[in-house]
Parts: sequence; structure tokens; C-alpha cells
Amino acid sequence: MEKIYRLLYPMRIVLITSRAKEKDNIMAASWCYPLSAEPPMFGVSLSDKRFSYNLVKEGKCFGINLVAPDMKKAALFCGTHSGRDTEKFSGSGLTKEEGSRIKCPLIKESPVSIECKLVDTVEAGDHFICIGQALRIVKRRDAKGLYQKEGTEWIEI
Repeated sequence: MEKIYRLLYPMRIVLITSRAKEKDNIMAASWCYPLSAEPPMFGVSLSDKRFSYNLVKEGKCFGINLVAPDMKKAALFCGTHSGRDTEKFSGSGLTKEEGSRIKCPLIKESPVSIECKLVDTVEAGDHFICIGQALRIVKRRDAKGLYQKEGTEWIEI
């Protein structure tokens, strides 16, 4: 059967940063979306089998870091290695930047980062929607986005 969710693609690739118990991680994701304008809230769908899910739940925060085309190699690294075994900041060559509102890492190379405080998780089939309230937006530069079309087939818009 066709993966019906693929009908909505292409979807923007983001790097989700998280921290718990002195462990930082970066996860590539394309299931990230706005939920509310006031207050500003975002959702990211994570499987509870993923290392990042536990860090987000324990650390009560996550960062949404937009991916520009010049970050493609780093995004691919973050999407194909597990944070259980790999320190992704050093492995990807990305620079960690501390969030100023909450103790959650951000990515300095990202054109835009959003610091989110976890406010809820909602079970949705085989994933959980992690709902975060945006506490701060950091805009560093203008850049095109990188969008997932299928697997590692990506397009720039």
C-alpha cells in the first residue's frame, strides 16, 4: 500500500535539538508544523523508539532549527546516525549555541532557530506529537529551505 502521508510532500526538513542529563542531540525531521499563532506553538511528531523522544520528554524542551541547502550534508548525517551512539554536534560539524530562555541547544548555522518549551505530548498512532510553546525565535539570515520529497531525495525552495 502506498504511504498515504507522502501525498503531503514535499515537507520542510528541520533539525530538532534536545537535551537531558547533560546529553545533547540533533535529529532530522520533516514532520514539524505550527499549531497555534497565539500563543505561538509548534508540534513535532516523534516515535517513542527514537533517542530524541526521550531527551525531549526528560528535558522538557526542544529546538526547531531550519535547514538551508548549505546544511544538506550535516542534515543527512543527523538523519542517518543515532544519538545513542554518536555525538552529532561534533560528527556533523554543526556548532552548538545555547538557548537563552531555556537550557536547550540550538544550531548556530541554522538560518532560524525556535526555542520551544515542551507543554504536552499527545499519542497519535505510532508517533507522539510533542507540543512546544515558542519562547524565542532567532533569525540569523535569509536562506532557501530544504524539503524532503522522498527518502533522501530533497529539493530547495
